[in-house]
Amino acid sequence: GPGFPGRIDSTDAPTLLLRNVRRFSRGRTEQRILRRGSPGVYDLDDGLPWDDGTLPELGRWWKRPWPRSLIAERAAGAADRVIAGNEVLADWAASRCSDVRVVPTCVEPDDYAPKLDHVVRDPPVLGWIGSAATEPYLANLAPALSELHRRHGVVLEMISSPGPVPAGLAPFTTKVSWTQEGAASAPATWDVGLMPLTDGLYERAKCGYKLLQYAAAGLPAVGSPVGVNRSLLTGMQGEAATTPGEWIDAIEAVLAESAEDRAVRAVAGRTVARQYSYATWEPQWRDAVGLPQASTSA
Repeated sequence: GPGFPGRIDSTDAPTLLLRNVRRFSRGRTEQRILRRGSPGVYDLDDGLPWDDGTLPELGRWWKRPWPRSLIAERAAGAADRVIAGNEVLADWAASRCSDVRVVPTCVEPDDYAPKLDHVVRDPPVLGWIGSAATEPYLANLAPALSELHRRHGVVLEMISSPGPVPAGLAPFTTKVSWTQEGAASAPATWDVGLMPLTDGLYERAKCGYKLLQYAAAGLPAVGSPVGVNRSLLTGMQGEAATTPGEWIDAIEAVLAESAEDRAVRAVAGRTVARQYSYATWEPQWRDAVGLPQASTSA
C-alpha cells in the first residue's frame, strides 16, 4: 500500500504487488520488489497504464511528476507474471510480460443484502457507489437526472468520499460517507443503480465493480456500455445508455416496469455476481500468484 515501510529484501517467495507501493513513486521500487519475488506477480485491475495525470476528469497536477502510467509500465516489465482484470489490460500487458493471466475483479455475493421488495418507491431512489475520483462521471449526468427529478420526483443517493455533492446534483441528492457496511446494505433499498463512464482508454480498462455490487444485491442497473460494462449489463439484464436522452429513457423504462419484471432482472444480476464471485475464480487466482490450490476435503 501507499505507506509501505522500510527496506525490501529478497525472499525468493511468491510476491504480489497491487497497484503501487507509494503514491509518490516512479516505479523503481515496484521494479525491485517484483524482481526479487519468485514469482513476482503484478496485479493490474484499473486503467493505470493511461493515468499520466492529464486524463479528462482524472487529471491532477500532483500525478504528473509521479505518473501511474510509468509505474504500470515499469512494474509490468519487471514482473514474472501479470494478472489483468480484463482483456483490455491483458492486451496492454502482453507486450511487456510473457505471462499474462486474466482474473476479473470479483465480488462476494453473500456480503450484500438482497433486494426483496421490487416495487418502486415513492419517490423513486437512484443510487451510486464511488469515490471523489469518480464523482465527475456522475456529475456529467446532472442534466438527465435533473429532468428525471422534474418529471418524476426522482432522488439520488450517493455513497462516496466525504465532501460536498456535485453542484448540479445537489437539489435532489443525499450523500453518505462510504463504509463497507453501507455499500453492502444500501443497494437493496434503491430502485436503480447507476454506473456512468466516459468512453476513453482509461475507462475501457475499468473492471465494472459498481455493476457487480448492484448485481450482487439484485438491483436493476443502468450504465455506460464501456469496456466490460457492456457484457456485464447484458448478463444482468441492465440497460445501456450513452446520451442524456438515452439515460432518461433507460431509467424511466426500468422505473415503469412491474415488480415481476424487476424481479427477473434481480435473478439475472445475482447469477452474474456468482459468475464473478471469489469462490468461482479462486483456483485461477491461486495458480496465478503461485499458491497451492485450496483443499477440497471435508
